[in-house]
Amino acid sequence: MNGEAATAPLYRKCDSCGTPNGVIYHHREGHVEHYCPRCAQRYALYDTAYFQLEAQVRLAVEAWVGIWGTSPGIIDLSEQLGQIGGKLLDEYKAGTLAQEGVQPFRLAA
Repeated sequence: MNGEAATAPLYRKCDSCGTPNGVIYHHREGHVEHYCPRCAQRYALYDTAYFQLEAQVRLAVEAWVGIWGTSPGIIDLSEQLGQIGGKLLDEYKAGTLAQEGVQPFRLAA
């Protein structure tokens, strides 16, 4: 292509579910995939949810480090957050995780 960057085709099989109606989806991180409308909606929702979760966790961690930062220390934080996530997963699997206000994910029509 005479030194020009290759572009992704406009339509292709969905990279997530394999349906033939995948269109270009630009990820926040910069890479491109093809998703059908249903998978694009689901991915965008999950991406936004995790982005919001990261922002909320970051605020809590920054406040925590301001208080405890030198005493267990930021180095142990990753392991501790992993353990907290594991406890929440166990509660979810056991059906004991608080679900008040949780709405089911509704797919696009």
